Amino acid sequence: MTPPLRMAAGALALLLSHSASALDCDTAAGEKVFQTKCSACHALDSDRVGPHLSGVVGRPMASVKGYAYSASLASASDSWSLERLETWLTSPARMFPDTTMAFGGLRKAEERKAVLCYLQNRH
Repeated sequence: MTPPLRMAAGALALLLSHSASALDCDTAAGEKVFQTKCSACHALDSDRVGPHLSGVVGRPMASVKGYAYSASLASASDSWSLERLETWLTSPARMFPDTTMAFGGLRKAEERKAVLCYLQNRH
């Protein structure tokens, strides 16, 4: 298999695995957790106290125009993968100690999984 074909096959496999994981999760449970734990500061399509979260999965960190991020988050060069969002939702201050997000995190793994399911299905 040629390198370009190998890369295309790998990208397709990644896309299919992402799609499969998005299909087998409970978006309704995620929406409920989002509404009770996140919506006081975040919305999907508009900035509030925190930046909007529509399309956050895969988006570069600190990339919402006009939002004032903490210094360490603003200088981050990563994107919000599901793994990074899981770490963030567990304890934002552990990931970025100078964060302005006044939220201790979601302690229950099932709540984090549900919120991630909801967010990855909202573009």
